[in-house]
Amino acid sequence: MPAFIEVRDLRKTYVMGREKVHALAGVDLTMESGGFSAIIGPSGSGKSTLLYLVGGLDRPSSGSISVEGQELDHMDENRLALYRQKTVGFVFQSFNLISSMTALENVIFPLRFQPGSARKRRERGLALLKQVGLADRAHHKPTELSGGQQQRVAIARALVNDPHLILADEPTGN
Repeated sequence: MPAFIEVRDLRKTYVMGREKVHALAGVDLTMESGGFSAIIGPSGSGKSTLLYLVGGLDRPSSGSISVEGQELDHMDENRLALYRQKTVGFVFQSFNLISSMTALENVIFPLRFQPGSARKRRERGLALLKQVGLADRAHHKPTELSGGQQQRVAIARALVNDPHLILADEPTGN
């Protein structure tokens, strides 16, 4: 049985003007299903870059990434979108909440692209907000929430699709 996540010789280089920045230089990583892992290192060491690559939000310069046997480097943009929708839940460092939407609307936003009734989506979102202790803030916009509350909304949104993989960038920030 293949590993849940398998990363081989992963490299990511950004071009900044005349300079090349090597964010990742030959990363190898294997993770089994059901585990919890933390990637630690100093600022600028490539932690966020690695999460974005494993999450299918960016493409490597070279190397391979496989999650649940799915080879991300061979996927087109449509297949990557389906991978993100069905497999990955993200908790971004800056939360990435949509300021014009309420907490509930932010949580259920990923469900808009799946079959199911609006009532079921709303029930799922409210249940998750209750789970993170924010049921009473469901109709508040992000600017009406503290940083910690915004982070909990982002966590609920990451869980809404019942993903197999949750990626959290700087999860202890708030």
